[in-house]
Amino acid sequence: MARYLDPTTDFGFKKIFGEEANKEIISSFVTDVLELETPLVDLSFLNKEQLPEIFEQRAGVYDLFCTDRDGNHFIVEMQKSPIAYIKDRMVYYSTFPITQQAPKGGMMRVADHADISYGKNAKPKPKPWDFRLDAVYCIAILGYEMNGSTRAVNRNSIRNDYPPHELFYPKLRYLTIELPLFDESNPEYSLDQHLNKWLYFLKYLPELDRIPEIFANEVVFQKAFFAAELANLSQEEFNLYQRNLKYHWDDYAKLTTAENIGLAKGTAEGMIKGKLEGKFEVATAMLKEGSDTAFIAKVTGLSEEQVRQLHTNKPRSK
Repeated sequence: MARYLDPTTDFGFKKIFGEEANKEIISSFVTDVLELETPLVDLSFLNKEQLPEIFEQRAGVYDLFCTDRDGNHFIVEMQKSPIAYIKDRMVYYSTFPITQQAPKGGMMRVADHADISYGKNAKPKPKPWDFRLDAVYCIAILGYEMNGSTRAVNRNSIRNDYPPHELFYPKLRYLTIELPLFDESNPEYSLDQHLNKWLYFLKYLPELDRIPEIFANEVVFQKAFFAAELANLSQEEFNLYQRNLKYHWDDYAKLTTAENIGLAKGTAEGMIKGKLEGKFEVATAMLKEGSDTAFIAKVTGLSEEQVRQLHTNKPRSK
């Protein structure tokens, strides 16, 4: 029986990284991932309801929404299974903590100005908003490889298109971690580096039966392993985790079935390469197998309307 939670599941990730008692863990992780010069301090969890909900895919992702003492915002996503438009999703999420910084009525928050004096019974006189924004960082941890990726960790920012590609805006960054691309035997991913220890922890934790020697003197990792101990879960938490695991197993089985159907029809290669005809043939095969419209759309990347057109034998546009 496994000793530790799978941190790539919704429940496991939340239990290890998303609880008040474990703020030191998420603070250390974000500091290392973003290569911040100084560790994060006074990290606070925000109500993730401030971020948009995507109900049809909610069970496949868990978001942590945090802010630090300086007002910087951090969004951390865990996505175990492939999902369409993950980059679009990251950009969409990042717009919410940006737009929420605008004060109502376009007026500057009183607390932002030290030169506002308060006489007896005087009312504060807010100044117009000057559009200053706090930084927003969006981190996506993926249990799959994105097309074209060669590195486990990619950091992206807004830069000039022309050499020397100067940084245009330093306060908006997107970072992806693709766990399948992490290879601890590659010197590039030396476990002497703290970030690579986090990648090892995320990728291999469910397979471990004890704390590896590389974490022996790392207090924050000792806490992370303790938080991940199945033996420390209540019965209710354990039942929730088992249901969460079952969801991911079912999801994986569906995707595997879809891939097998595609291979049987000789169109899997076309689907992977994004060839439209291959996607239509796979969708047709899945319809014959009784798959539902929403699931077919998710697997093939077609719209639900295109799948419905196939179902009713209506002509489709290319």
